[in-house]
Amino acid sequence: MTALLLAVDVGTAAARAGLFDPAGRVLGTASQELSLLRPHEDHAVYRMDSVWNAVCAAIHACLESVPGAGQQVVGLAFDATASLVLGHDGAAPLEGGADVFCWMDHRAEAEAHEITRTGDGWLAHMGGVLSPENHLPKLLWLKRRAPAAWARVTGVRDLCDELARRATGVDAHSLCPRAAKWPYLPKDETNGGWRYRLLERLGLEAVWTMGAMSDPPVPVGQAHGTLSPDVAAFLGLTAGIPVAAGLIDAEAGMLGVLGRGIAGRADSTLALIGGTSTCFMAVTAQRRMIPGIWGPFYGAVLPDMWLHEGGQSCTGAALDALLAHHPGGPRLATPETHEDTAAEILDLLDRVGPGFAARRHIVPDWLGNRSPLGDGSLRALVTGQGEDIGYGAFLETYYATARALVLQARQIIAHMNGHGYAINRVALSGGHARNRLLVRLYRDALGCDLTLSRTAEPVLLGTAMVAAVAAGVQPDLFVALDRMAPSQMRSQADPRWKAAHGVAYGIYLKLFEARNEAAAAALALEGLAGASKGAA
Repeated sequence: MTALLLAVDVGTAAARAGLFDPAGRVLGTASQELSLLRPHEDHAVYRMDSVWNAVCAAIHACLESVPGAGQQVVGLAFDATASLVLGHDGAAPLEGGADVFCWMDHRAEAEAHEITRTGDGWLAHMGGVLSPENHLPKLLWLKRRAPAAWARVTGVRDLCDELARRATGVDAHSLCPRAAKWPYLPKDETNGGWRYRLLERLGLEAVWTMGAMSDPPVPVGQAHGTLSPDVAAFLGLTAGIPVAAGLIDAEAGMLGVLGRGIAGRADSTLALIGGTSTCFMAVTAQRRMIPGIWGPFYGAVLPDMWLHEGGQSCTGAALDALLAHHPGGPRLATPETHEDTAAEILDLLDRVGPGFAARRHIVPDWLGNRSPLGDGSLRALVTGQGEDIGYGAFLETYYATARALVLQARQIIAHMNGHGYAINRVALSGGHARNRLLVRLYRDALGCDLTLSRTAEPVLLGTAMVAAVAAGVQPDLFVALDRMAPSQMRSQADPRWKAAHGVAYGIYLKLFEARNEAAAAALALEGLAGASKGAA
């Protein structure tokens, strides 16, 4: 009987399950949509029971796709977005009966700025500026603005840890989200790694005492616990199989695309995981601080390695919005409408050349600038917009947006290379790897060689690698990478388009600086607005 590994990925919009063999080959997958609630602008929440039901439905459908697979599964692992689950007594603490802050919830901008102003040394590991997507601002918002709801909170867990807890009955925390999303420094032995004084200063010291928060985290590749009999019976799996410590989805995607032999080329390789948002992941044996880049996080994905993470908060979501809302577009965002739009633009590029949409340029910070500035208050800048709102204008805007996203990715990579990396190879994964226009832009505009892994499920594969190590199928993560990583296709830029995108990159950098100057100057207008209200 072949040993199988079950991986579950909980993204922003769907839960997915995948079955893999020990060589990393995917045997079956299934997905179930999630219900993301948006009760107010900048608010994004889930109901945890609904998320768990979606996970179970995806697992059931996946196992049904491979007859007899349930009894062959020897290891299970979960990855999830960096969303925050609130355990509670009584009514759910968030709007609409919700108890999970989605990672993209930006309600706590003011609290993020306040924490940044503390100057705590941990902030250097968050790029020097704390994002409202981090856990602490959200908890501070809840404590201050909804004190009755905060009083009902009994525990806080990363989503991947909550999934593992429900599967095993064990309350524990993975080192991956602990190192990357909390004021916790694994190499600092004071208070077990916690920046406890910062929690005290913010009035959040109770977080440290909730559940297993003060316990040492479980390293990536080790077991969170074993599958409980009740959950095993419900899912059709064997009780007692190891359930690995969980991962953030971007870190799982990184494992799935790094390829073989990463230990010898870590400083020159970057994993780019593009979906609703985009993560830029790189590991190094050296501890280095990079402004505007999260990290370094010790042991967050590979043992004895430091992880850095850059990001763009709104990438695939920006293209979705164009498809759904541009007057000249299809008014529907689906994989098919993306594919059709990309195909038409690629045809235009082949016929028209670099002159297509030559006057349309964008600084694509639709939801703030995560990297390299770490300023959630910034917004996009669009130039070249005329009165035409027809189909042609839609195609130009879609292309200009896609190009801008890639040019900003180039800027982020250059920023990382200016602080010790020597990145010349980018491994692309996620939904962006399925968009032919984006793939071509990444190939020609990044200034690096591009690799695509020969797997349709890199995030699930990375999670399966962790399950394999926790189950003893693979001895460690480096061996799992060498044995389970798929082959890769490597491509280099078309010289003609490389030159054209070099010109566009120069325009982007000028607009980037102009936008930043305008945003700084606009603060004076906000000050006048505040003074006017005071006078009234």
